[in-house]
Amino acid sequence: MSRVLFISEKFIKDNTPLDENIDMKKIRPTIWQSQIQYIQNLLGTLLYEDLLAKIQAGTLAGDDLTLVDDYIADCLTYWCLYELQIPLLFNFRNKSTANNNSDYSQPISTKEMERIENRYKHKAEFFSKRITLYLEANPTLYPLYMKSNDIDELLPESGKSTVSVYLEGMMPQCRKYLYTTDGEV
Repeated sequence: MSRVLFISEKFIKDNTPLDENIDMKKIRPTIWQSQIQYIQNLLGTLLYEDLLAKIQAGTLAGDDLTLVDDYIADCLTYWCLYELQIPLLFNFRNKSTANNNSDYSQPISTKEMERIENRYKHKAEFFSKRITLYLEANPTLYPLYMKSNDIDELLPESGKSTVSVYLEGMMPQCRKYLYTTDGEV
């Protein structure tokens, strides 16, 4: 079964500081994993699968093309950079996990890697928020956003219900800080 990707390996190499010589077998699975983990969570299962079907059929156009090209591609790129840190630093071999090393470079420390990961994570979160704001501002363009037909389908992150807090027996002095939308306790 072929995996449909929102961005190509060429796109990620052309739009990031990744070297051209990085093995695609490290990048391709990371793109796929990142789009499942992060993009599907932002779009919800129905919109996510609809877009993938259109990409596979070659019928992606109009508003869907705008969503993918102007919002999803940037977001997915930064989630990939965030997730690629470990696969690029280590090789998983038959007998052990080894640090990647070459004659002219040294692997970075764990602290430096964490700093880089955090930078890419903040950028990815920024682009994730842009997707959510765009979809929420355009509900008529994307009717599958915030819809679910089955228990196995993900609702978008912003469409998930929050947990209620049980406040019975709360200390009376704390009650003055709780208000409903109409201003009553």
